[in-house]
Formats: sequence, structure tokens, C-alpha cells
Amino acid sequence: MARAIKGLVTFKELGLPDLRELESEFRLDPTPEIEAGDSLEAAIALLELHMGFTEPEMLIVPKQTIIGTLNILRDKLEHIVEKRLDARERYVLLALDTLANPYEVWETLYDDNQVRFLFIGAYRQKQQMLVVVAPWEGKILWNFMHTDARSLNKHRQGDLRYKRH
Repeated sequence: MARAIKGLVTFKELGLPDLRELESEFRLDPTPEIEAGDSLEAAIALLELHMGFTEPEMLIVPKQTIIGTLNILRDKLEHIVEKRLDARERYVLLALDTLANPYEVWETLYDDNQVRFLFIGAYRQKQQMLVVVAPWEGKILWNFMHTDARSLNKHRQGDLRYKRH
């Protein structure tokens, strides 16, 4: 598994606030989670439904973001929900909202010499959001993870491309 390289500029070095102490005015309203799927296939179907795959033959759903168009590829959705204990599909609405309304977007170089765009979602709820956009085949949605503010701070490194504050 690829990881961010060491020595990147962090949010602390840029004088940005710790997400644990971020004022409410900079956070978005809570976003509900959906019911978890009872199988991998059900989880994928839930992602497809909420991400806009309206027809069985659709392979790509383009999404406009502040870094340009990214593509959600149907054949990459399994990667997001394959670890069934996490039931990440529950947070699909949070992930989509983070893509549309990120708190920050970081361009982060990984040890495979490719960058990822890390969308940071800050919300008035326990669960915060990290959405990873990879540079393969253009820009594609690669993964998303719900996390707490402390853990999310660790991903705030690289080149800050956008901030909502």
C-alpha cells in the first residue's frame, strides 16, 4: 500500500488550525449515514445508487470539483467497501458532500511517485471525512474513509491546493 512520503509540509507548518479545535463556523452541518449493506454486493449497489449510476451500462459518473472533473468508475467501487467490517458505504453521502464542499484539498506525493488529492471534510459531528482522488486515468475517486479529527490531521500534508476559511 502506497503512503505519503516523509518530509512534506504539514498543516502545522502552514499555521493552520488543528481540526480538533476547529471552530464550528468552519464546519459543515452533519451529514447522515445510510444503512449498511448486508453483503459486498449490497454495499456496491448502495454506492452505485448514491453516486449516480442510474443505468446498468454506465461505467463512469463525472463529478465537478474544485480541482476539476474527476470520474467515479464503477469498477473501482469494490475497493472502497471490500473491508466489510468498516461498512464504508454508510458514509457515501459524507464523501460526496466532501467532494462538493471540501474544507481543504491537499496534493500529496506518495512513495510510488504519484500524487493523490486528499479532500478533507470538516463537519459538526464525530465522523469527519477523507476522500482520496488518484491520478490514474485522469482523476478518479479511489477511496474514502470516515475518521475522527485527530486522525484526519495526519493527512493534511503536501501542497495545500484549496482551503475554505
